[in-house]
Order: sequence, then C-alpha cells, then structure tokens
Amino acid sequence: MKNIVAYTVILTTVFPVIFGSTAHSQQRLDFDFDQSCSYYGEKITEDVYSFNSTQEAKDIIGRIVSIVGLEQNFIINAANVPNAMATIKNNQRIILYSQNFILKIKNDTGTDWAGISILAHEIGHHLNGHTIMPGGSRPDIELQADKFSGFVCSKMGATLDQAQAAMNQIASSSGSSTHPPKGARLEAIAIGWNQGNSGSSPPPKDPVVTKPTVNENENVITKTSATIQIIYPGDNYGCSLPITITIGDKTFNPTGNSFQVSGIPYGPQQYTIQGQVNCLLIGNCQASGQGTIDIRENSIFYVRWQNTAYAQCTILLTDN
Repeated sequence: MKNIVAYTVILTTVFPVIFGSTAHSQQRLDFDFDQSCSYYGEKITEDVYSFNSTQEAKDIIGRIVSIVGLEQNFIINAANVPNAMATIKNNQRIILYSQNFILKIKNDTGTDWAGISILAHEIGHHLNGHTIMPGGSRPDIELQADKFSGFVCSKMGATLDQAQAAMNQIASSSGSSTHPPKGARLEAIAIGWNQGNSGSSPPPKDPVVTKPTVNENENVITKTSATIQIIYPGDNYGCSLPITITIGDKTFNPTGNSFQVSGIPYGPQQYTIQGQVNCLLIGNCQASGQGTIDIRENSIFYVRWQNTAYAQCTILLTDN
C-alpha cells in the first residue's frame, strides 16, 4: 500500500521570496569537486562563496524531504555556482544554488516548478548517497536524481510538463561524460513522475479470525498461541522490505504488505527485526530493531521504519 501525501504550495508567493533575497553573510568554500554533483555539469573556474539562505528556502527543502519521510541531513546556501549542486564540506552535506540562475530559469520557463525540480534533483543526490562516493557527477547517478525530482514534483502537485520545464529549457541534447543527454533525463523525470502519480497499492486483506480452543470440562482457554496480522502500510517511494521477524520463539519472513502468521505465543513478547529496506527512488538501508508487543488473537501490528543515518534504518512493530 502507498500513502499519498498531498501538499499545497503557493508558488507565486513563496518562491520569489525564497530566491529573491538572502542575507549578506558570506563564506569562501573549499570543497572537493570529486564529491560534488551539479545539475547541468558546467565546470567551476572561480572561487565559490556561499551566502545565508532564507528561512523560506529552508522550509521548502523541508517540504521536499518530508515527502519521502526522511530526516534532513544537509544545509542549503545561495552561492556563485553556475546553477545548483550537491556537495560536502567538512563532512557536512550542502546544497548550493545560484539565485541568478533560479530567477532566470523561472523567467525563461514561466513556472516556479523549474526551481523546485532543480532543488529536488540535488536533494536526490544527497538522499541517494551520491555525494559520499568519489567520482562526482556521472550519467547513471544523474538519472537517479532526475527520477527522484520527477517523483517529488508529482507528489507536490506539478504536471509532467512543469516537472520537466528546467530540463527542457537548458539540458544538452548530446550530453557529456558526466551528464546524460536531454532525452534520457526527460525520460527519467517522467518515470519518477509516473511513480509519484500512480496511486495506492491494494489495501491489506481483512484478518482471518481464528477462535481459541476451549477445554469444555474446565471452561477455560487452553490455547497458548495466536494468529496475528503483520501489515506494512506502504510508502511514497517504492520500497520493499526483505526482513526477518522473530516474536518469542517464532521466526518468519513476511511475503507481502499484509501477512498472516500463526503460532505466536500469547502475552507480552519480545521481538527482533533484521533485514533491509530497499527503495527504488532513494536507495537501500540496513534495518534492525527490537521491542516488546502484547500478543492477542487477531492482533494487528504495523511495520514502521525510519532512516537514522546513511544506509541505516530503525524498524519497529507498532499497534497503530
């Protein structure tokens, strides 16, 4: 099942504020271009200075990150870069954007979605772990970030044309050694946009009720195990969960978003979960977790996970 997250963005009033004014505090940046990913791939030949971004810019970054349910692990600054880029300085993940470029692309395309899609692309680099790998921009990781951008724009309410506006305007038709050609990038955005616009997967089936056996002579319940339902409510970015769950002395591997399992001991039981969260749009993480749950006949427990560090996730069972 996929949860559809709806956001209303007042573009005509928010984005001019975001990219129309920044504070004057500035800092010269020294960073490794081998761990930087830019939107179009132009070379930077001059010193780069960063400027404090506005709170509004930080807020819209927060909206984008919230769509995929992850914690923001980077900062955003305006800078004299050719367009926008994701980079790292002193182990701090940073997104840099050119205010001049964003204003120009908005005027050239006639839509604020151009700027949103560019920021979403750079966020995709960070969330996919591209900036902690050596090599900088490469065609394969640029397409992953493009797909992420299309997905986010779809979730925020953009049309496909709006999600592709920036790429249509400036991207190279022939591509380069670091960035794929325009046609491939537009296709990646379209794939992500369609995934974001695909709707929910089927809801879980109703649990099957299994009554406990009763000792007729003593009129007491003698059954010591229960049948329960494990449900993964779904997510917004195409994840699968190859996990192993142990509850009490029972170990099993759920094979669907709604999974029924029998033979679980009654009463408070400790559980452990080990495995992975594999997400088509934002990459994979090793997942682990433990806790205590109260087992009753036909109990329903939900699998919840959260990204806690690069490639690491906490995963738990809850009753709501």
